[in-house]
Amino acid sequence: MRKADGWYVSFSLEDKTVPTALPVDEIKTATGIDVGLEKFLTTADGQSVAVPQYYRKAQATLARQQRKLAHKTAWSKNYQKQANKVAKLHLHVARQRKEFHYHVAHWSVNSYDLIIFENLNITGLARTRLAKSILDVAWGAFLQIMQAVAVRRGKHTRGVDPRGTSINCSRCGERVEKTLAVRVHSCSCGLVIDRDWNSALNLLKHESVGLPIPGCGGYLDTSPAKQQVSFVNLRCSRYIACN
Repeated sequence: MRKADGWYVSFSLEDKTVPTALPVDEIKTATGIDVGLEKFLTTADGQSVAVPQYYRKAQATLARQQRKLAHKTAWSKNYQKQANKVAKLHLHVARQRKEFHYHVAHWSVNSYDLIIFENLNITGLARTRLAKSILDVAWGAFLQIMQAVAVRRGKHTRGVDPRGTSINCSRCGERVEKTLAVRVHSCSCGLVIDRDWNSALNLLKHESVGLPIPGCGGYLDTSPAKQQVSFVNLRCSRYIACN
């Protein structure tokens, strides 16, 4: 495969070290994860990972290089050299994003035996006015990577219907209608928490029924009121993890 910075070759090998999946009755820790644009993801225990916005941070540089490309004579040597510069910038952004996805995936799989996520219609969402931000975070690519890492570690992942997760109260089940601009879930039962955290709790509550997890992690009756999620700092190294 030829990329902007050279040729690459890939090999497909059978890996017999991949473990069998952890038996369901041995699942000790589970969480729901809600992906978003303000926070990349939020877990059911209130931890959150910030959105890195690699593309948006590179936009000014990309725009400058694109303008230079527009001023070159089409398909001249200088044009091709400048086009290669632009391609390398896009490749760098894509690699940053992929490395970030691997770091978050490894952190998630190391932390939990079962991860429940939303089966989002990402193609449909990418047609909205939020398309640029949605494509920048690349939820679909992340979820694929996370599921692959989970298989490699013998852990479980499960995709569920996202309908109602951000509207229903995770404590009492009451519908609390809110627009996308409202980022805090406030219910008449007294629960006041971050909107994304409430969604993650609903995912866990829905999918952990019947699993041998005491009290679904103990959140049902002890959900803290008026508390914000805590952020997890993930430091990315220079190189992308292989699995």
